Amino acid sequence: MKKKKRKKSSGGPLVAAAVLITAAAAVFFLMPRTSSTSTQSCDHAVARLTEMEAADISETESLLRDLKEQDRQISLSQTRDELMNSEDSVLSGVEIRQAFQGTVIIGDSITESIMEYGYLDKDVVVSKRGLSIADADSQIATAIGLNPSVIFMAFGSNDLSMFFEDSAAFIDAYRTQVHKLQEALPDVPVYINGILPILPSRIELEPELQYYPQYNEALEAFCSKEGLTYIDNAFIVENDASIYEPDGEHVTSSYYPIWLTYMAEIAGL
Repeated sequence: MKKKKRKKSSGGPLVAAAVLITAAAAVFFLMPRTSSTSTQSCDHAVARLTEMEAADISETESLLRDLKEQDRQISLSQTRDELMNSEDSVLSGVEIRQAFQGTVIIGDSITESIMEYGYLDKDVVVSKRGLSIADADSQIATAIGLNPSVIFMAFGSNDLSMFFEDSAAFIDAYRTQVHKLQEALPDVPVYINGILPILPSRIELEPELQYYPQYNEALEAFCSKEGLTYIDNAFIVENDASIYEPDGEHVTSSYYPIWLTYMAEIAGL
């Protein structure tokens, strides 16, 4: 997908605030000091200006962060709309291979199908059917050995049958594996995929799968705390049960190019 280049901010509000405050401080310093009282008054004024400068910059930086996040969310919303409404927005097989060269995607059977459908090979996809995040030591070690430039992780469906409603235990296991990656590859960004919605027909057979929304909430909070990027792919399957396999949990081949394109877009591949 084509990515729009954004102009770098010149730091207008911050620069303006700093200039005004510096100028005001200079005026106070240049004022004649005829007594200790005026000196104390001047010092107090400068101290107050310093406090104002720190507060103003902090508030401005907070505002800029909020605006940046709003801009990112709008951009992602537009990307999701394009992916669902325009086939031209979805990467081709060749483009997918080019985009994910040198990356690693670690996961379970849903991830493994990326290879089965021929989109990527085992030099990128490190997966195992039935794998839970708690038992992914071997896959984590393999991923580290590949020395990727970007790491994607996609776990959770199998963990529901292991941890049931205990999403905290799931997050603890996830944290352990993420920290292994970060310790071995400290400069490599890690992206966490949420658990796809599971159809009611499947949940009727395995009631423990009903907790996937709580797992996703916990995953998103975990990513926010750890400074990771959470990827919500639910929009791909919403209102379209036909994209699911008969088991109501796994997805058909049509899911994969959209998923891979969305991951590539978020990671800037």
